[in-house]
Amino acid sequence: MFFWSKTQTTDSPLASATYKIGRKEQQILLGPGRHLVGNSNFCKIRIPLENADIVAAILVTNDQLEVKALTANPGVIVDGKKMTVGQSISVGDIFEFTAGSTTIVITASAGISLHNRGQKIETNDSKAKKIKESANPTQTEADLALSDIDGLRQFLARKLMDQMNQEDDVELQKVASPEVRMRAKLKLRKIIAELAIPADFPLSKVELETQVFNEVMGYGPLEPLLDDADVTEIMVNRRDQIFVERAGKLSLAKESFSSDQALLNVIERIVSSVGRRIDTSSPIVDARLLDGSRVNAIIPPLALNGPCLTIRRFSKTPVSISKLVKWDSMTAEMAAFLDICVSERKNLMISGGTGSGKTTLLNALSSFIPGNERLITVEDAAELQLQQQHVIRMETRPANLEGVGAVSIRDLVKNTLRMRPDRIIVGECRGAEALDMLQAMNTGHDGSMTTAHANAPEDMLRRLETMVMMAGMDLPLRAIREQIVSALTIIVQQSRRKTGRRLVTEIAWIRGLDRETAQYDVVPLITRAKDETPIYHLNAIKEFKKIEELPEELMDIFETQKKKGKTI
Repeated sequence: MFFWSKTQTTDSPLASATYKIGRKEQQILLGPGRHLVGNSNFCKIRIPLENADIVAAILVTNDQLEVKALTANPGVIVDGKKMTVGQSISVGDIFEFTAGSTTIVITASAGISLHNRGQKIETNDSKAKKIKESANPTQTEADLALSDIDGLRQFLARKLMDQMNQEDDVELQKVASPEVRMRAKLKLRKIIAELAIPADFPLSKVELETQVFNEVMGYGPLEPLLDDADVTEIMVNRRDQIFVERAGKLSLAKESFSSDQALLNVIERIVSSVGRRIDTSSPIVDARLLDGSRVNAIIPPLALNGPCLTIRRFSKTPVSISKLVKWDSMTAEMAAFLDICVSERKNLMISGGTGSGKTTLLNALSSFIPGNERLITVEDAAELQLQQQHVIRMETRPANLEGVGAVSIRDLVKNTLRMRPDRIIVGECRGAEALDMLQAMNTGHDGSMTTAHANAPEDMLRRLETMVMMAGMDLPLRAIREQIVSALTIIVQQSRRKTGRRLVTEIAWIRGLDRETAQYDVVPLITRAKDETPIYHLNAIKEFKKIEELPEELMDIFETQKKKGKTI
């Protein structure tokens, strides 16, 4: 019998949770919705824990009670067995589980109609007994999972991992050698061959084998999407909702993961391959695939709908300037103009919004750099694909489990100055490293390049000011602006249209700083009209050529356009 010392009310209580903190019994009334369990302030059910903030979630509706594990340590224990991260279980009238060292009893209200009212959770002993009595244990278990595709895929994945672990002493998530993959595929084929799958089941045995094997050993339903060269971005909003981008347009893919745990396994496989980690203490991670594709993942408790994954893909063959001209992302005159600017070692920044093609353009422009120069690249996640031989690539590192050992972009930019670079290429400036980048451009590393987020060249300069201030040097605004105009020569504005088309919309010259007002003097050299027709500002280009001491052939680029009347 329980004696409550604490009572919380809710508008429509459908269930109650009871547990003991010290000597005091607690009762929490649960209305419809999702209720978290742990020691975080966000938790409805607060329990003492040492190493985790949130360990479980309870879903309450008019016809269902469900408990879901959100962490493996200290863990959620049901019937003596620890639930895995992402695993969920539906419960009946009364249900008991342990989180950390606290036992919690969930009781359904009398007024709700559970689908499984009166049913008990099937214990491991009763499952074992049922399997033992069956002539085909695998079939008996499969029959329980055949109600839907996801249920069967989850069952087969679990069965395969159990067999490999017990019979071969191999953890599939940690070992991926060709021999292990072959053994796993043969075992899975045998398991599926023994099943009596109904004729009207949506998947054939071959399709089922492929999907389950990919989910256990590879990237699951992402495999066919990663093999599709037309897919430029993959966005997994939740395990059963995957969007893809083709030719700049989004569409919902038919693929899905069988469970949150399957999606989490794929995320862990991706991030561990590049020495990163993801767990409840570090639930956000930036990483990359082996082909250079950029990966961002976020998991519960921050992601409320389950693990979320975003993959931005890059072509295995870097996009060349000639392809950008062919696709009308830039004109031939723009390409020739930028060729001269890069070759003459003018410092350049590419500005644009998210997904506008900044990294692709930076890769393409790097082809203009002479092959005898020493290049050093600095990135959060290595994406650049420079074609020169003399290239040193560096990538940041996050903090370890103890919260130490992090290496930031700023740390790496500082270190490049001791490595005798001819040019420094920073994948993206987004913080205090902007100050070190500008100082490098001002101290003999001409021809350096970087990218940053902004909607226009003028906005880019304002953002640079903010990023420099983040360095904490307490510099006067005028001194910051003088650093910027002294370091940067050209800003290339990259944009993405509603149709998905990506193109260079402006090339601007930072001529200097007004002595009286201390305002930037930004001169457009090449712009685009509303109909996207390029406009070449010849007078400004002539002045740019003279002041920046560029070769005479710069003006020859625009002679044809001058005859066509496309200059001002």
